[in-house]
Amino acid sequence: MREHEQWITKAQEDLKDARTLCRSKSFSSTMYFCQQAAEKALKSYLFFKKQELQKIHDLIKLCALCKNFDHDFQKLTDVCELLNPFATKFRYPSEFDFPDLNDAKLAIKQAESVIKFVVKKISDPMVAQMEFR
Repeated sequence: MREHEQWITKAQEDLKDARTLCRSKSFSSTMYFCQQAAEKALKSYLFFKKQELQKIHDLIKLCALCKNFDHDFQKLTDVCELLNPFATKFRYPSEFDFPDLNDAKLAIKQAESVIKFVVKKISDPMVAQMEFR
C-alpha cells in the first residue's frame, strides 16, 4: 500500500471511530476524531502529490497547501474552518462547551465530505497530471 493510501485508510478508520463514539454518546471524542479524519485525509492528498509530512494539525493551513496543487480545495475551506477547533476544543471541561448529538452528526458529515473529496481526487487519473503553481 502506498503512503497516501495508508493515510486515507487511517482517515477512514478515524471516521468509523467517530461514528462509534457518537453512538456511545461520547460527543467530545466524536468531534476530535472528526478533526483527525479530515487532517489525515488532507495529508493523504499531500502525500499523493509527493510532499513531505507537514507536522501541523491546522486544517486551514493543510487545505491551503492542497490548494497549491488543486484550486478545487477551496470548496473545503468552510468545512476546515468548522472542524479545525475540534483538535483541542473539547479536550478539557469547559463551562459552556459541551457538544451534543447534533454537533456530532454535523462533524461526522463534514469529515466524511473531506474524505470523499480527497478520495475522488486521488482516484482520478487526471489529478496526477494537474499542477497549479
